[in-house]
Amino acid sequence: MKRSPLRFSVRPRLADALRSAPKFVSKTFFNLAVGCAALFAAGNCLADEPQTAAQPSPPEGCVALFDGETLNGWKGDSQFWSVANGCIVGRSTPETPVPYSEYLVWQGEPVGDFDLYADFRVHAGNSGIEYRAWLDPKRNFGLNGYQADINPGDIMGVLYGEALGEIIAWRGQSARFSKDGQKTIEQFGNAAEIAKSIKMNGWNTYKIEARGNRFVQYINGVKTSELVDERPNAPKAGVFGLQIHPGPPSHFEYKNIYLKKL
Repeated sequence: MKRSPLRFSVRPRLADALRSAPKFVSKTFFNLAVGCAALFAAGNCLADEPQTAAQPSPPEGCVALFDGETLNGWKGDSQFWSVANGCIVGRSTPETPVPYSEYLVWQGEPVGDFDLYADFRVHAGNSGIEYRAWLDPKRNFGLNGYQADINPGDIMGVLYGEALGEIIAWRGQSARFSKDGQKTIEQFGNAAEIAKSIKMNGWNTYKIEARGNRFVQYINGVKTSELVDERPNAPKAGVFGLQIHPGPPSHFEYKNIYLKKL
């Protein structure tokens, strides 16, 4: 909030009193008033100055995958990915549309079992966190794998499979693939009730658990979807990626991305 300039108004009686008071009293009062005004103005400056939050320490046993300042350790198309205000920013525009599903790809070694944490916020469009993923040679910065979906509305919290079955489990569902590829679904929660714990256009925290062939996704500590995948082609390890989806313009942010290998 912008404050109006500070103004002093000295009433006539007070001015007369100051003129008639001994010189040392007038000077003392004047210095006191100026000092107070300076402190008040400094308070205004401090309140209006933007504050940058320090990068929090990783949770116990975790390493940070994003340093809060650069895209070191990640690769993607620079026309869609950048860093601003301590966040990874994904953005497409009508002038720079995304031709297909592209990713900002983490450059670490493939990971098997893990806990992954990431804060995210969506302004527009569709994103997601790819895991147990492998590179798709047919697409520049393309990945295939499981995905924790990020899209305000019914898709938020869905467990998706890029080249693994598309929407595998909707919010509130636990899916299972048998060895022959047959999928069964159990409903463990109500999608609308789970959605009440999610800020569709605000900051949220994803947690993804991978243990063998079982995967569980949480947003803000509430389980959103789950999968047990017994198919022979289910990936046993993989990399991570942040998705930018084709279609209407997108704008989203990620920060505080932490990995715990198990």
